[in-house]
Amino acid sequence: MIAKAKSISHSKNSIDYAMSKENAEVIDKRFVVGDNGKEISNEFKIFQDMNGRCENNTLSFVLSPEPSDGRKLTNSDFKAISEDFLKEMKLDKHQAVIVKHGDKKHIHLHLYVNRIDYNGNAYKDNFISKKSQSISDTIARDRNLTRAKDVQELNKLNTKEIRREIHSRHKAVLQHKPKNFKEYSELMKASKIDITPSVRNGKIQGFNLEFQGNKFKASAVHRNMSFNKVELAIKAINKSLQKGLNYGR
Repeated sequence: MIAKAKSISHSKNSIDYAMSKENAEVIDKRFVVGDNGKEISNEFKIFQDMNGRCENNTLSFVLSPEPSDGRKLTNSDFKAISEDFLKEMKLDKHQAVIVKHGDKKHIHLHLYVNRIDYNGNAYKDNFISKKSQSISDTIARDRNLTRAKDVQELNKLNTKEIRREIHSRHKAVLQHKPKNFKEYSELMKASKIDITPSVRNGKIQGFNLEFQGNKFKASAVHRNMSFNKVELAIKAINKSLQKGLNYGR
């Protein structure tokens, strides 16, 4: 099971979107009675008005079981999962609405929770995404559901041969002695591998690869394919070429 979390300021629109989507079902309402985004956000606002400093005063969570697990879970199961999640997050005393989305291919929960409690205190959202993922993983383990790391391991296993082929082509490209990363990228493209650099502040921080419709972060293909390792390999090639030139003089 995978969890996503963030603090938002637009609770009315988000709740309306969640509740009006095709196949949406309200699984639970906690300390609210409204039937739409406006009514529920107004109920949230009673306590949010007690804390004017907090702008992103609603918490938005998405809980996504692995698709085959989601198809087996009943609405009672989903409600129990949301209750466990809110309790472990220490949000079980906060106002909330829980909505189930999806057809049988991908069933998941949207939880909208008032970040402000009955005393006007804002729930601390430091590292909330990491915390929610950790708690959802514990719930998945306790309920014998597929854990996020199990899915990651399965995906890694399924793409093992593809990653091996990419690494093989990477090594072949280095044999052509590219003088810089641009040449390396062009040679990789000629080998049917597209490269997309990740640029921050005008500098390349890393890069992603696409091969036969499969996308990877370069360092996830092989540890020697990180941007820094590729740069070091190119520098070593240039140094070797320079030595050869000097030797020939």
